[in-house]
Amino acid sequence: MKLGWLLGGLLCSAGLQSQNTIGLPRIINYTKTDFHGGTQTWDIKQDSSGRLYFANNEGLLTYDGTFWKDYALPNKTIMRSLAVDEGGRIYAGGQGELGYFAPGKQGFLTYTSLVSRLPADQRSIADIWDIEVVGSAIFFRALDRIIEWNNGQARVFKARSEWVWLKKMGNRLFAQDVVQGLFEWRESQWQPVVGNKLLQYKPINGMLPAGADSILMLTVRDGGFWLVKDSIREAQAFPKTFFPSDINAVVSLNEREFMVGTGSSGAFVLDFQGKRIQQLGRKEGLQNNNILSALLDRDGNLWTGLNNGISFIAYNAAVKYIHPNVENELAGFGARILKDRLFLGSSDGAFEVQLDPGMSDLSFSRGSFRLIPGSSGQVWRLDEVNKQILMAHNNGTYILKPELAERIALEPAWIFQPLSAVLPSEEILVGNYTGLKRLRFSDGKFINEGNLTGLYESLRFLAIDNDGGIWASHPYRGIYKIEISGDRTRYETRLYTSKDGLPSDLGNHVFRVQNRVLFATEKGAFEFDKSSGRFKKSAFLGSVLGEMELRYLKEDTEGNVWFVSGKRMGAVMRGGGRRDGGKERGEGFSAPVFFPELTGQVLSGFEQVYPYDSRNIFIASEKGLIHFNLEKYRANRSPLTVQLGQVRAIGRSDSILYAGFGNWTEPRLHSQFSSFRFEFSSPYYGLPNTIEYSYMLEGFDADWSEWSIRTEKDYTNLTSGDYIFKVKARTNLGRESEHIAYKFSVSPPWYKSMYAYLLYTGLGILLIAAIVRWQRYKLHQQRLKFEEKQRQLEILHQLEIEQSEKAIIQLQNEKLEHEVRYKNKELADAALHLVERTDALARVKEELQKLYKSSDNDNSLKKALQLVNDIERNNENWDRFAARFDEINDDFLKKIKGLYPQLTSTDLKLCAYLQLNMSSKEIAQLMNISLRGVEISRYRLRKKLQLPTEKTFPEFFSSL
Repeated sequence: MKLGWLLGGLLCSAGLQSQNTIGLPRIINYTKTDFHGGTQTWDIKQDSSGRLYFANNEGLLTYDGTFWKDYALPNKTIMRSLAVDEGGRIYAGGQGELGYFAPGKQGFLTYTSLVSRLPADQRSIADIWDIEVVGSAIFFRALDRIIEWNNGQARVFKARSEWVWLKKMGNRLFAQDVVQGLFEWRESQWQPVVGNKLLQYKPINGMLPAGADSILMLTVRDGGFWLVKDSIREAQAFPKTFFPSDINAVVSLNEREFMVGTGSSGAFVLDFQGKRIQQLGRKEGLQNNNILSALLDRDGNLWTGLNNGISFIAYNAAVKYIHPNVENELAGFGARILKDRLFLGSSDGAFEVQLDPGMSDLSFSRGSFRLIPGSSGQVWRLDEVNKQILMAHNNGTYILKPELAERIALEPAWIFQPLSAVLPSEEILVGNYTGLKRLRFSDGKFINEGNLTGLYESLRFLAIDNDGGIWASHPYRGIYKIEISGDRTRYETRLYTSKDGLPSDLGNHVFRVQNRVLFATEKGAFEFDKSSGRFKKSAFLGSVLGEMELRYLKEDTEGNVWFVSGKRMGAVMRGGGRRDGGKERGEGFSAPVFFPELTGQVLSGFEQVYPYDSRNIFIASEKGLIHFNLEKYRANRSPLTVQLGQVRAIGRSDSILYAGFGNWTEPRLHSQFSSFRFEFSSPYYGLPNTIEYSYMLEGFDADWSEWSIRTEKDYTNLTSGDYIFKVKARTNLGRESEHIAYKFSVSPPWYKSMYAYLLYTGLGILLIAAIVRWQRYKLHQQRLKFEEKQRQLEILHQLEIEQSEKAIIQLQNEKLEHEVRYKNKELADAALHLVERTDALARVKEELQKLYKSSDNDNSLKKALQLVNDIERNNENWDRFAARFDEINDDFLKKIKGLYPQLTSTDLKLCAYLQLNMSSKEIAQLMNISLRGVEISRYRLRKKLQLPTEKTFPEFFSSL
């Protein structure tokens, strides 16, 4: 039971009233909002992988450095105690409950209650206050009994009064009965320890190993006792009134020190002689002073369970914080150590404290800062010159001594620069608000020689090169080269700007580093090239720092160069500290190392680093000073591992594939899951901001990702296949963890499954066969179409030939017809000519007849008439006409005569004239008959030809 006994009215002993350490560890406070649990945390444990477990009012809390998770007990009871065995089981005890959590399916912690497996008369229990694992046996302590659970069997050891303590120390297990005293588990029994009567009614609340065979036991209200081998005696260093309030937790820190957590006074760090080393309470950063439980983790840092919250104390970290005034938070503007005293300049005065020269890490020196009289107000800088401390102050220039700040000049100052490299320097240049001042050092004293006449400008940064040249920088003007007159009363300046090779007129600062003057700019480190009279990229640091923005440069005692870039502080190490595969770059320097735990804490605009030695580096901060132990920082070899916190598959509904505990399987997922989320972390609690991660998904990514502080990764639109997610961690010093690998597979959709592919293969074969058959059919059809086409082409060709022949025939016919028409026209013309001749003969005959009658039968006229008659009766003209007509009209007259032999010559003449389309009048003239006679002849001809009345002669003649 975590007993608390309020010792009201008791005063702290002299030991606990001693001074605190000047350096305080970083404290990170976690509230209920962070861990989503209850108010009180009763027990804390850590497993072999580094994961933390907390027994909380609302159940079990786990923390892996990034993600908090909570697991309630079955009856939602308060969880009082826990223990972790080598197999990863987390045994839990609470109100009326005991059992264990163990990794189950898919990495979930599942709880198994052991209450139902206890003997029936032992199942009603109150709170389980302590749990210890001894081999295969698990011991649970309640006030009225201790239950041993071993290989599925329970043994119950009832208390004679009350069991108030249970603790494993090495291979030994102890328990205390409040009346009977201390017992040890030996030979499967609780056996009394020799002298246990000394502990009657003195409840123990802490046991600490002190050497090979000694144990320091601290009681709640009766001081301390030693258990040496098997005998008990009082611890004189821890009397009854030693502690100011109840003890709730005791943790061994190392072989010399331990921490005591109290109910109202916070935590005390003590040694075994009772000397207080450090006190940590609310004013030092804890959420409250009521500590219920504590744990020293594997990195040597402290975790405390409070009455309201959980606090992490980076006790073993390389970074400590120095606050000169705990009542009033002040910014620290620099520090110097002289004669074992630390002088600290702040935003409200200078402070000093005595240091312990026996401490290699001066942050563990115990003492209280004291404001130096006469120093109140804004301090800008402290410099050690000629083994004295000079203070640049808003109220003037001072010599700083432990007992007094002595002003030697009224003008405010920024910086002090000795003009000689050989100490003591007789002349010191002072940069102040309006230019330069000169101090003279004589007989151990600084004498103000007054301001120098020259540039009226605020000069905060000064440096002297190897040729004695003086350089000053102004953040908003540029770089000044200063030349002081021989009589030291005035100076001249030349301004260098971007026209002279600087990247910009703004943000330039001058420093002396490793016997050379460097200029920190917006584009890296520059140097002045005397031969060209221009600024060039520094060959000394340019290749190491690149083009990063630089605001500050400082060389430490080992040749390392500290720098400030933006809000980040880092260093390039001389020799060691490499993080680029062991390769040094540029003048033997490593690649830049940043210190993420200092990001945003450096005093912006007034950056200062005071590297006293590798264990004691003091950094100006917005909240006092930061103490940095570089040697410890670089020597940190805490186990660096990386863990999977959760693997989630995202589809139509989300599914957790792995919940973070135990071993994982290699799941094969349905094709609906195409997106995945991986959460990972490293249980590296002391320096959490220094961890970076790199990951890759084999089967998707071609290479490892860039290093980043992200602790989760999402992949979307993954196709089916086998994948391996790998992740590894790295510190800012370049130390890498082994990678872990999570394998999983995404099944193809049904249409991409093996059976589907078999089906597709069968269908493909059938399809190919069908295609082949179709192609054959199509080829056959094409052949038929081709043959048909060939036939059609032949027919078309034949038709074309025939058409050509017909065309030729038609042309020939047309030609013949044309010739016929022409011939017929000639015949018609000849026939008309005959008609005209006949008419002329008729008129001649008529005239001759008239003459003959009037000449009384003149014989000559008579002969003439006879000649005319002979001409009329002459048929020779007709015969020639008929022959010519038949020649032209394809023997028309012969054909019709052959068909109709009854036709007379007159009928044939009529047929010829009708064939020539002559009119009845023309026919009458040719035939020397009247029109009536023509009609009668036509009628008679129609009868002979048996031609119906509806059919014309041309139609009939064309049909012959």
